[in-house]
Amino acid sequence: MSVELTGGDFRIVIDPVLGGAIVAANWRDVPIFTPLDPELAPFKTGCFAMLPFTNRIADGQFRFDGHDYQLAINNQDENVAIHGLSRDRPWSLTHCTSHSVILVQHFAERGNPYEYWARQEISLLEAGLRIDVSICNAGDRPMPFGLGIHPWFARSPGTKLLFVSNGTCEQDDRNLPLPQFRQVPAFDPEHSIALDDIPWLDGCFVGWASQHARIERPHDNLAIDIEATGALRHLHVFVPDNRNVFCAEPVSHVPDAINRPGLGQSCAMDVLAPGAVLSGAMTLRASPYSPV
Repeated sequence: MSVELTGGDFRIVIDPVLGGAIVAANWRDVPIFTPLDPELAPFKTGCFAMLPFTNRIADGQFRFDGHDYQLAINNQDENVAIHGLSRDRPWSLTHCTSHSVILVQHFAERGNPYEYWARQEISLLEAGLRIDVSICNAGDRPMPFGLGIHPWFARSPGTKLLFVSNGTCEQDDRNLPLPQFRQVPAFDPEHSIALDDIPWLDGCFVGWASQHARIERPHDNLAIDIEATGALRHLHVFVPDNRNVFCAEPVSHVPDAINRPGLGQSCAMDVLAPGAVLSGAMTLRASPYSPV
């Protein structure tokens, strides 16, 4: 059963069973996230948490602390484990008011190396919403963990995404990162261009020191400021060429980082001892558009 939160100019709908995802979010009746669409595969709309890793792990395999691990492949076309384990399982609603919900999930399955407790708190603010995500290692050994938040933003004509970073990783033929970086001036506030004019792009931007980005949608008289905190130190950006959407995902690590130590420690997953916690938050604030 879905849960609706309303306050100020915002209305959001959360589905605990569908991976604890936000399936609709509107500001003054204008969609922030693309709403649930029965003609699309699950998790191609809305916004969901990625745990205990983000983006892709090649072949679903990794070696850690002398052990080889295999995760289920949930993207057969690319032969990867993608976007974690939590989105594919229901969450439990433990707290609900008109302005906030708390969702929890205990993950422990035979044959899977991970055991953890995850928590989301989704809250409406005066001018936006905040998603707090945390994960606790409930297993009996240290393990690499990561987390992220994956919004599918609506993209109207003239939409721009503005932020500053050290650039995105170059990629191999599987769209997985290499230890070289390139700049993408299209997102630089000084040289930005509309997303309509950007070719297909799927990359993780590192050195996102400000943990701030801005979406400008002049067609909808809407600006959205994104602020990330905690472990969400990188911004993964996806701009497809076949839908009027885009993703700007605050994440804690780079895709397949567990298999690519050459990317450097800043790109790596966090190792959590039993009982240790990793956390981060994303806040979105909406306002009428005006050029900055």
